[in-house]
Amino acid sequence: MANRTVLNKAPGTVDALRQAAQQHYAALSPRLQQVAELLLRDPQAIATDSSRDLAQTLGLPPATLTRFAKVMGYATFKEIQALYKQQYVNLPRDYLERIKRAEASGPASTEQPALYLDFAHAVQQSLQATALEISQSKLREAADLLRGAREVWIHGVRRAYPVALYLQYLLLKVGVPASQLDTSGGLLEPSLGRMHPQGVLLVVTYSPHAAETEQVLEKALQLQVPTIAFSDPVPSSHAKHMRVLFAIREGEVMGFRALSSSMYVAQALALQIAQDSLAAKAPTRARVAGKRNAP
Repeated sequence: MANRTVLNKAPGTVDALRQAAQQHYAALSPRLQQVAELLLRDPQAIATDSSRDLAQTLGLPPATLTRFAKVMGYATFKEIQALYKQQYVNLPRDYLERIKRAEASGPASTEQPALYLDFAHAVQQSLQATALEISQSKLREAADLLRGAREVWIHGVRRAYPVALYLQYLLLKVGVPASQLDTSGGLLEPSLGRMHPQGVLLVVTYSPHAAETEQVLEKALQLQVPTIAFSDPVPSSHAKHMRVLFAIREGEVMGFRALSSSMYVAQALALQIAQDSLAAKAPTRARVAGKRNAP
């Protein structure tokens, strides 16, 4: 299946390509899966490195990159790189270069490294990349789903829990009826019984995914509940079933991953909902004002 095109039309944007790579990941050969993982994990490398260097990084022959491109509907891998270069051309490289120069020229010291600075730099780069990768169309699609839902159920455990809790706070603030699925005291299964197709599941999950989250996603699929997910760009068997998937690359230092970019996307989503709600009310306000001013 690896040599056969899996898409009728090549994706025209980085976001569409990343989503296609997630959805068709299981249909790819192990070597092509490595290429897909690199597209999701390190988009800047795709934009800036040569195909020969990328192949060397993966330990694959350059022809594998071309084969991946053809499977995704492109003629050459350079077409994929052109998409990435177009999206990342506005990345503030001068700022990143200043960081690199400062780190390279820093005086040798026997003191412990300032890991809090390294973490701040990682978070900054993650936020910059997320701002470039997130699309308004995806935000609007998610906002429309949430605004039109009879109920919204939010789920996130362990590391994902703070983001899930903040999403509930934000959604309630913009008038969306949102509640957490109860995972305490063995109540998750009864909580899942509340879900129905007229609502929306908003799930926050990062790899490795928690067993509870797998259970929630399976139930949502069974009940045909539309799902919006905040996750990381690691291929998942559930990705193809998501109505909207925000694949977020968080800053990481020594295995410690931040949540800053996820919080940023949560705020961006809430602002989109508020903006769309105000826009929907504008014609009604105009009609009311017109009636008041009528002779």
